[in-house]
Formats: sequence, C-alpha cells, structure tokens
Amino acid sequence: MSLFCIGLLISFLFVGQAESQNQTNCIKIPEVSLGNAEAIERNRRVAVLIQADRLIQSNNLAEAVKLQQSVKKALPNVAAPNPPTRNVDNLASGAKVYWQNAEEGLEAGLSTKSLIALEKLSDNYPEFITGHIKFAEASLRWNQPDKAIQTLDRAYGIYPDRVDLLEPLLKLLISKKMEVEASIASRQFALNYPEHPDAPKYKKLADDYMNQFINDFKNESFISALISGDRKIIEQIFKGESGFGEESAAEIKQSVALVTDPKLTEYINNLGQKLAKLSGRDDFKYEFNIIQDNSLNAFALPGGKIFINTGAIADMESEAELAGILSHEIAHAVFSHSYQKIITETKARALKKVGLINTFLEYLKPELAFGRSLEQQADFLGTRILSSAGYSADGLYRVFDRWRGYEKDRQTGWLDSHPASSERVRYLQAAVQNRNYNRYSLENIEALIAARGAFCKSEAKDSRPTDAPTPTSKPSNKPTLGKVAVVAGQTNDNVSININGGKVESSGKYIMNVEIVNNSSQSFGFVPIFAKTTNADGKTVSSQFISASGKNVVNAGETAKGTLSVFQQPWRDTGDQGLVWQVTESTGGGRVFRIPF
Repeated sequence: MSLFCIGLLISFLFVGQAESQNQTNCIKIPEVSLGNAEAIERNRRVAVLIQADRLIQSNNLAEAVKLQQSVKKALPNVAAPNPPTRNVDNLASGAKVYWQNAEEGLEAGLSTKSLIALEKLSDNYPEFITGHIKFAEASLRWNQPDKAIQTLDRAYGIYPDRVDLLEPLLKLLISKKMEVEASIASRQFALNYPEHPDAPKYKKLADDYMNQFINDFKNESFISALISGDRKIIEQIFKGESGFGEESAAEIKQSVALVTDPKLTEYINNLGQKLAKLSGRDDFKYEFNIIQDNSLNAFALPGGKIFINTGAIADMESEAELAGILSHEIAHAVFSHSYQKIITETKARALKKVGLINTFLEYLKPELAFGRSLEQQADFLGTRILSSAGYSADGLYRVFDRWRGYEKDRQTGWLDSHPASSERVRYLQAAVQNRNYNRYSLENIEALIAARGAFCKSEAKDSRPTDAPTPTSKPSNKPTLGKVAVVAGQTNDNVSININGGKVESSGKYIMNVEIVNNSSQSFGFVPIFAKTTNADGKTVSSQFISASGKNVVNAGETAKGTLSVFQQPWRDTGDQGLVWQVTESTGGGRVFRIPF
C-alpha cells in the first residue's frame, strides 16, 4: 500500500508542476482543479499504472496484472472471423443458394446474375475463400478489374495469412501495373508472419516489385511527354524511398519549429530506434523529430523519417501509448505507404495534364490522407511492434479510444488526416483479443514523465529573453506586458491576412490577433504547422497559429479569426519586431503571403 501512495503522490506532483509551468511553451497535460473529476480520475489511473510498472520491473508480474486490471477498462468481447474454408458444403444453406446461382450464371454467360450472386456470397460469407477468388475472376471476365482488386484486397485484409488469397491478388496487381501495391501486400505477409516458410519469398518479392516499379517509372514515355517545367518531384521519386525521405525531411525541417531540447529529443529517438529494430525492415536510416505544435499529429515520410508534435506527446498517458503512435508511423514507412501516395498522385496528375505537386508539404494535406486499408495495415503492424517491444499491447488502442472523444472539436492534425477513431477502436479490440496480445505489461510512465518534465524546465529557462536579468538581480528594461499595439497585413488576389493588436505574457511569449478576409470566389486555407515565422536573418523562430473556429479553411466571402503566438523572442517596445510571418496556401490558388511585423 505504501508504494501505491508514493506512486499517487508522484503523479499529482507531476500535474502540479505542469500547472505551474503552463505559462511557458512547454508540453502541457490536463490540469487538476476542484471539480475537474476527469483529470483527477486520469491521474489516479496513472498513479496505479506507475505502481504496476514498478512491480513489473521487480518481476512481480501477477500483482502488476491485478493493479492494471483494476484501472483498465475491460475490452468487450469481439468475435473472431469464422474459420476460412474452400468447401461450400461447410456453409449455411443461404451460401449454397448464392453459389448455385453464380455457377448457373457463369455457365450461361450471364454477367448480372453471376456478379450479383458472387458479391452477396463474398459480403455475407467472407470465410468462403473460393467465393472471393471466383468473384474476382468473374469481375475480370466482364471487364471490372477494380472490383476484382477490391474483392481480393478486402478478403486478404480479413484473412492475411492466406497465401491462396495473396497469390491471385499479386498476379492481378502486377497485370494492372500496380507494382507498389503488390510490394505492400507482399511485405505485409512477410512482416506479419515472419515464421511462415514463405516469408523470405514474399520479402524478396516486395523488394523486387518496388525496384521494378522504379525502373518502369523511369522508362515510361508519358513522363517526358506530359511533364514540363519543374521536375523536382519526379527527380525525387527516382532517388527511391530513402533518397526521397532525406530531401523531404530537410524540406519539413525548414518549415516548422523543431524541438531541440536534448533530453526530450534523445528520449524520443531512443524509443523510436528501439521500435524500428522490431519493424522487420532495416534498409532505412530511421529518424525521429519533434515539432513544437500543440495539435495531435504525427506523420511518416518515406525512408523512415518520422515527425511527432509536442501536442501528441503531451496527450500520452504512458510510454506504451507513445510507443503505439510511433510504431504506427514506423509501419507506414515500412509498408512504403507515403511513397505509394506520392507516386499515385504524381502519375494521376501527369496523366490528367494538371500541375504537379513539387513540394512534399502538399502531400500532407488531409484530402491526400491514407485510405482505410493502409491505415488498418499500419495499426495492425504497429500493435505487433508494440507488443514485441514488451509494452502493453493496448497502447495504440487506448489512444484511439480517448481520441474519438476529441473528434467533436477537430483541429488540423491527426484527426483531420486519419479515419474516424471509432472504427479503429473496434478492429484493434479484435486484434488484441484474437491475436492473444498481452495488454497487461509495461507502461513505463515514469520515463515519459521525466522526459516531459525536463523539457518543461528547459523551456521555462529558455523562454527568458537573452538579455533578461537573472532571477536574483533587479529587473531592468522590462518589456511591456499585457496588451500591445501592432498592425500589419497583406492582400493577395482579394484575400487579406491582417494582424491587429495582441498581448505580451510574462513568459516572453506574445500572441497577436489575426483576421483572414476572403473576398475571392474560391475557398482559402493553409496548413498551420507549415506557416512559419522568420527573423531578420531568415531563420525560423518558434511560432504557432490557432484558428478560433478550429477550421483552417475560409470559404468565399467569409472572415475568420485566430491567433499567432511567437515564442522565445523578446518583445520590442518600438513596435517593429523584425519578424516575417509566411503563409502558403494549401487550397487551389497557391498564394503566398509574407507579412512583416
């Protein structure tokens, strides 16, 4: 009991510390206050999990499991998929009727009768492997290759261990020149079933298909025929995943405020590298970066370049949850999902003869997000990596379970660019249960607390102006605090972005009021994390834009408001701060605003 009390005390001390530092630009966690029952309960849960961690580290696993079970919600029972079969006689009578109608239609050459019967069979009896294969064959027979691919891909998602589904899917993908998709499907099998005797074969096929795509892409005549002007994105694709990732990461780093605190960056990198070693793909140079941004977001670039926001780190209850998010992003890189998205969009734009995307930043738009199938692949592999690393396997599940409660108040970030969390909660529940993953294992909360606490202390220290007096000396030349006057703005094609007044806080942060007036006939929007503030030397300074409405698209004829916060820059009482806020449009117009203030 005494150890439990110590854990509880540590938890509340940590929250109290965060409350006192919320004036600084540090990672924040929910405040505990009178009447804030949710935060109090959350901290009680964290305290119990800390005690369980200590019991696990002392090898008292049975008592640790009891503690975790006392604070973790029980998972609802989720039925496993029915055992697969190739024999229709093993199914209910309804399946036999569909199968008979399908066979009659196929023999008579009746497309409608055949396809309707096979589609109902595939939808209602997914365990019937032969039905999926026959449905795909019939779809090809009547020139519906997209339906054939969709059918086999869905069935393979339900039964990812079935080579008899994978083989026809690969054959079909290659016939349609979809080498990248074939590479992903092959790698999915090799990584999910490393002990299977065919795993090395499919790992090699994954590499071969990707190399085949690169060679074909270089030789395709439409590239030279349809592409004119800036070939930057094409040249990056030619460099392969690792080369593309290196250049894209450098581009991102120039556009965002990165956290450089050694304690936190070392912590995130060490955690990420440990997880990456379990991913099954060692041909990447993995890299983990932290963006100073309060929104819940993380993303993966090709070649294993991972970025995570401080807002996402702040929301994590445990290292197991943080490891779940990092493992999910590692899985995206391992499966080449970002590379596939870039290639698919580039080829589509080239064939349509529309302007190419020439910066990786544009590929992070919510409308170009991964689809359901790719997200599910990353969730499943991410959870397997999490479990293999010895963490509680429900870490990623718990994040989505909590985040689906945030979706009513969506902000640009993960919740805009990822599918709804409710669906993911359901299939991750099933994965944890049906694959017998251990959800009562290490959470490692105190390591996360230490890294976040050190970062907060560093930020509080560094937030003082460079010429500020030490705490023991008498203040002098103290900048104005409270409301300040500042006016700046720019109009571009009937869209105006204006700064009008603000306030300076004691921490050194200042917050300016922003108004966006859209008098054009098109919607205007931008991605806040890529709107950067630079000083007179052209160097990026830490800043953050937050929309008052939570949305970052201003419809035609509308006006929107928000705030621009600038960190670690001493306020000049002269009014001219010597800074420039640069906003690049993410909607169709491509406008760029450079607003000196």
